[in-house]
Amino acid sequence: MPADREEFTRRIALLAERLSQKGFDAALIRYPLNIFYFTGAFVDGHLVITKRAEVFLLVYRTLGRPDFNPVAEVIPFRSLKKLPVFLADLSIKTLGLEEDRLPINLYRRYQKLLAAFDLGDISEIVRNLRAIKSRYEIDCLKKAAEILSDAIYSFLPKLKPGFSELEAAGLLEAELRKRGHPAFTRTYGFGQELAYGHLLSGKSGVIPAFVTTGQGGQGIYGFPQGPSEKKIQPNELILIDYAGWHEGYMVDQSRLFYFGNIPQKTLAIYDKVLALLEDLEQLLRPGISVQKLYERAVLKAEELGISEYFMAHGPEKVPFVGHGVGLEIDEWPPIASLDITLEENMVIALEPKCHVPEIGVIGLEDTYHITANGPERLTLFPRKIISLLD
Repeated sequence: MPADREEFTRRIALLAERLSQKGFDAALIRYPLNIFYFTGAFVDGHLVITKRAEVFLLVYRTLGRPDFNPVAEVIPFRSLKKLPVFLADLSIKTLGLEEDRLPINLYRRYQKLLAAFDLGDISEIVRNLRAIKSRYEIDCLKKAAEILSDAIYSFLPKLKPGFSELEAAGLLEAELRKRGHPAFTRTYGFGQELAYGHLLSGKSGVIPAFVTTGQGGQGIYGFPQGPSEKKIQPNELILIDYAGWHEGYMVDQSRLFYFGNIPQKTLAIYDKVLALLEDLEQLLRPGISVQKLYERAVLKAEELGISEYFMAHGPEKVPFVGHGVGLEIDEWPPIASLDITLEENMVIALEPKCHVPEIGVIGLEDTYHITANGPERLTLFPRKIISLLD
């Protein structure tokens, strides 16, 4: 069931409290996913939330959708020129914008249009609110994990050597579509275009992608990442790194499979990656810095003798070992060398992976709910390299 009004009222109240603490009279939210987070409605419009928790949804279009029932006063609003008057009538003087979400041309337009107001940035406020998940959100993420696991179980008997990566991905994605996946993975980062996920075989996994991810893939011309027309061969690894989806929320999971036989070196590196992940899991508690997690991962990779391959190979190494997960697959916080502290009810994915040029990607990814008692692993599929001929 979609979130109830109490859930949105709670989010709005938290935002209003943060606005007041930071000296803002109101937030002007333009990014559709943030509007959805606070109201349950996907619209082209502007959401105004004041420090008194008043909520106004100024809607340009999509008023006629049957699921349009937001927690806000809805006002048809088709002229930006009216916006300054509307805000002034609410006695707003200091106004927060999502600077991390606005294209520069739109931001400049707001600067000019709202010149009478004291403008500031509320990106960090919204980002941090979304990072702490409610019981409803955790339940959505658990369901997303169940759906992803179920889809993979249904897909694996259909996978055969000789299929192209694209053909195999299509079969898995059909199973996800049957279970409600919209065929889209939302991302935060600039230029981070993703479909459902990555199904890669053998050495294709270590081909660098144009996005900052834990693996690459040849992709197709004009979309340089992910599955390609490469044929899946016996005796090579098959990486399935996909997002499960439920009511807008996503989990991230990576697992490995193969037909035939794989080198002993593959199994030895996999065991080390699993040991590294289990080591990081012991640290997943409120109060730990993400910098400490990242530094521990780098140190552990050195101790295990896999530094050369860890988080890509050579100049393509990526400077993280995980990320937040929620309405976007790469939410706050990144697990990198940053001064950020994990908090209770954050949800993060850890994805230690090794890029071995002659083999491909050897790695794992799981999604975790951070609790006061330690991590709750949300992703369900078994953690082992699975032979598909057994």
